[in-house]
Amino acid sequence: MKENGPVLVTGASSGIGRAIAETLADNGHLVYAAARKKADLDKLARIKNVEPVRLDVTKPDEVANVADHVKRKGKGLFGLVNCAGLGDVWPLIGSTDEDLVRLFEVNVFGVHTVTRSMLPFLIESRGRIVNIGSLGGIASTKPLGAYCMTKFAVEAYSEVLASELARYGVRVAVLEPGDYRTNIVGPIARYVREREGERSVALVRDEEVEAKKWLAETRGSFDQRQDPRAVAKAALYALHSPHPRFRYAVAPTAGQLAWALEGLTTRLVQADLGGGRYAITRKEIHAMVDKAWEREAKKLGHP
Repeated sequence: MKENGPVLVTGASSGIGRAIAETLADNGHLVYAAARKKADLDKLARIKNVEPVRLDVTKPDEVANVADHVKRKGKGLFGLVNCAGLGDVWPLIGSTDEDLVRLFEVNVFGVHTVTRSMLPFLIESRGRIVNIGSLGGIASTKPLGAYCMTKFAVEAYSEVLASELARYGVRVAVLEPGDYRTNIVGPIARYVREREGERSVALVRDEEVEAKKWLAETRGSFDQRQDPRAVAKAALYALHSPHPRFRYAVAPTAGQLAWALEGLTTRLVQADLGGGRYAITRKEIHAMVDKAWEREAKKLGHP
């Protein structure tokens, strides 16, 4: 299939998903733009080259309906962008099982359900999958513990999926955006208000206060955030490049990328120092990094 073939984008109603849907449509793709609400579907229908499809990724019957729709259209599927997701701002020690399940159902299980349903089309086209992760999936922080857990899971999922699908010619990439201007903060704030005061105990009250302060500061800086089209451009590159990267850390600032890379580096050092008699030296770690750099650069066609 041509590389401007149809692409399914989940979570296309707003934010990063909407930016990706619009960018792909502008570049000649037929975009199946998935959203849950009729009002959002109606808005998406006004965009050239965009065909809205109703989809709640937590409902297998709706996922099956979208797969049937793609089959009936007879145009196959070149790409899948798994963008549907939820956020949360709350201390882990104050979160219930239901809080965690709510996030994992969308951010992890939803990704898997949609991917499995679309695999026959993608294998036939030797197409591409782009999963939307987060810088919070390679470095964690409070009060985003539950959210980071799901995005760490997306990282592992994408790594294994890429390995499994390589033999079928299907390429997988994971995008790791930082803090861009999206509508994710509004739903988080509503969910925080619903829980406020319901479960507070002395053990977690201070953490809850910090979480609400963090949320308030984040909402206050919302207008200063960058437009998410930078993430959309990375998605377009991942779908079209003859040498696509596996990871795209799309940070809006140098500081955010440095924070994420420091988190990765710290885990590397911690793992080695905790390795007991099998730990390697600092010099050997440096050599390992150099080897990985050369290997990955060669894959990307860099000199």
